[in-house]
Amino acid sequence: MAEYDRKKQLFTILACDLAVIYASLALAVWASVKTGLITGFENGVSAPQFLFMGPYFLFVFKSVGLYKEKTGILHIKETISIFKGVLFGFLFVFLIFFLFPEFSGLHKSLFFFFVFMMCLMPQERLLLRKWTQSLHERGIDVTNTLIIGTGTVAQRLALKLHQTPKIGFKPVKIIADASQLQKTIDEKEIGAVFMAEQDLPYGQVLSIMNYCAAKKIPFRFVPYIYNMPIDLISMDDIEGIPVIGLRKYSPHSLYAAFKRLVDIAVSFVLLVLTSLIWVLIAAAIKLDSPGKAVFSQKRAGQNGRPFRIMKFRTMFAEASRYDFSPKDSGDPRITRVGRILRRTGLDELPQLVNVLKGDMSMVGPRPEMVFIVKEYSEIQKERLKVKPGITGLWQISEHRKSPIHENMEYDLYYIENQSFLLDLAILLRTFFSVFGLKGK
Repeated sequence: MAEYDRKKQLFTILACDLAVIYASLALAVWASVKTGLITGFENGVSAPQFLFMGPYFLFVFKSVGLYKEKTGILHIKETISIFKGVLFGFLFVFLIFFLFPEFSGLHKSLFFFFVFMMCLMPQERLLLRKWTQSLHERGIDVTNTLIIGTGTVAQRLALKLHQTPKIGFKPVKIIADASQLQKTIDEKEIGAVFMAEQDLPYGQVLSIMNYCAAKKIPFRFVPYIYNMPIDLISMDDIEGIPVIGLRKYSPHSLYAAFKRLVDIAVSFVLLVLTSLIWVLIAAAIKLDSPGKAVFSQKRAGQNGRPFRIMKFRTMFAEASRYDFSPKDSGDPRITRVGRILRRTGLDELPQLVNVLKGDMSMVGPRPEMVFIVKEYSEIQKERLKVKPGITGLWQISEHRKSPIHENMEYDLYYIENQSFLLDLAILLRTFFSVFGLKGK
């Protein structure tokens, strides 16, 4: 059943991707006609070229791993794979048209084609994922899951799966060892097995793996180092013997310099474009409640260096400056205008000044209050190695209502996987999150 569901899901994804590719191409030709780049639709693209683009981009997407099953933080790797696929696909097409200009006028529509693909593909995948997750949350197409283990790891895994039904794994049974494996799989129609017991003999573990393989049931193993941040772990081998080590953070100077230039340019442009909004927000805050419109607070920046973060005031002036942040909009400390600002994210507009000054970046871990940072563990201190950001993985996650230091996996993943494409993916997710008015 699990194998069939995967094939059905893959077919749906391929069909939707194909529709987006052809829709983007049709829109590109339409935009080229409207802007005068080409004189008519018949001069935009020939039928063979139009049909070729579909399977061609599907092949490129497959080459960058877009059709592999992915789990992980916010499916951010999927967004990065989309960017890579679109970029690599267009570079090759551009090269073909450059070397063989006789291949009609499609090259005049390539820019629009690229823009439409970049905009529509991530949204298509997001809608597909939301649709699948909504089915899972209603108990449709879920996988009955067996967990082997009785300790803390097994209990925590079961709790996580229960709390996140959108993943599609429904824990229906926890067993201590392999003695009940066959009976449970048959009775409960098990579609996935998780091994979360560290003390089972190797022979028994191997037996469970082989049985699952014979039954074509996906098998997953929770390693004993699960409490360690996975993105700080490196895998190697010594003559076939697996060896686990810890990676050291090594920033790329070229990327850091480029990111700083982008931060300066983007923050400056946004400050100019939003200047009128600043005036309107400040006036609304002053009319709603007494006190200053802009609120500042000491936060811990890169390497723990303190700086003053700026925000539009969303709470009453008499509220404690260094108390824990509100968990929802119902907090009595929040003003009426403050609720709107926090819901839309407009309260963070003044942080563009922090970015321009160099205290923050557009993308990075959220800056924490200094008194909380003083209590950080060694692992939590890892998030201080980079500049804090206005937006980031934690900020666009469903856990943004929880304390920052309780969701370290987002920041550690970002620190160890920093790249221009990752930043672009986060900024894109942030845009659609704000557009959807997902409150904080």
